[in-house]
Amino acid sequence: MAIKILRNDITKVRADAIVNTANPLPAVGRGTDSTIYEAAGREQLLAERQKIGAIERGQSAWTPAFNLKKHGVKYIIHTIGVFYRDGNHGEKEILRSCYRTALKTAAELNCKSVAIPLLATGNYRFPKDLALQIAVDEISKFLLEHEVDVLLVVYDKESYKISEKLFDDVEDFLFDNLDGYEGEDDREFCLFSSTEFTPIDVDAFIKISNEKLNFQNTLMQLIAERKLENATIYKKACIDKKFFSKIISNKDYVPKKHTVMALGLALELPLVEYEAFLASAGYAFMPSSKFDQIVKYCVINHIYNLISVDVILDDHGEQCFAPN
Repeated sequence: MAIKILRNDITKVRADAIVNTANPLPAVGRGTDSTIYEAAGREQLLAERQKIGAIERGQSAWTPAFNLKKHGVKYIIHTIGVFYRDGNHGEKEILRSCYRTALKTAAELNCKSVAIPLLATGNYRFPKDLALQIAVDEISKFLLEHEVDVLLVVYDKESYKISEKLFDDVEDFLFDNLDGYEGEDDREFCLFSSTEFTPIDVDAFIKISNEKLNFQNTLMQLIAERKLENATIYKKACIDKKFFSKIISNKDYVPKKHTVMALGLALELPLVEYEAFLASAGYAFMPSSKFDQIVKYCVINHIYNLISVDVILDDHGEQCFAPN
């Protein structure tokens, strides 16, 4: 189970199913719809689509993938979007329904992977920041309940930039912080609150350090304090159940930094707790790391959804938590 952001033509993506922003009537529309018809085989796909008839807005139906089978695609899921007027005519609810019904159809077809475009941002003129937020919300809810890989496919960089303001805010934060910090952000985690302590031997020091900074204990305590289920955390962090079991059952195992950071986001920790959580695994935000500073920006601004964080990372040319 994972979410990945791909910058690609959806007809070139390998997935069990791809989602088409379709015409409500059994006819070939423009944009993505036309591209998919041409790639799958216009006449045979149109004939199959005519068997379904009209589809209501917000609903979805499926057809075979025909010529797209050569890319490993088994199904085309056709969903019907809505033209954006002013946001006061049920547009957001209909777009949410598009994602819900399309993803539900993929699950009912036992798909292990589904590729879905950023819906309604082309001819339907949905504001891209709002459309992306709806996509993030609905895909996140779906992934909490289903073991399916979801690929959010966008054709170009501009299509999924959350907003110009947010992009500029992150750029300003990086400009102010990336080259190094002064003051409290340069502090190192210290086991002792005072510089005056009785010297002890190395083995005893390691034992005390491990007891205080054990990552597994810290993780499980934070989950318990928030009264959350383990499954909620590893799904929000896009971590496999088997891998999560390995993390919590082996006290000597320390996951990679990206995994620890993803878990911290899933726990929705405020900055001070997030930094302590990293320290429990022996990590810290690095002032020279653009990736680290973007994650820190997200924590400060309470942006915890991993899909949203990945979009910001990709906007700034950094590797996502879910690598492509």
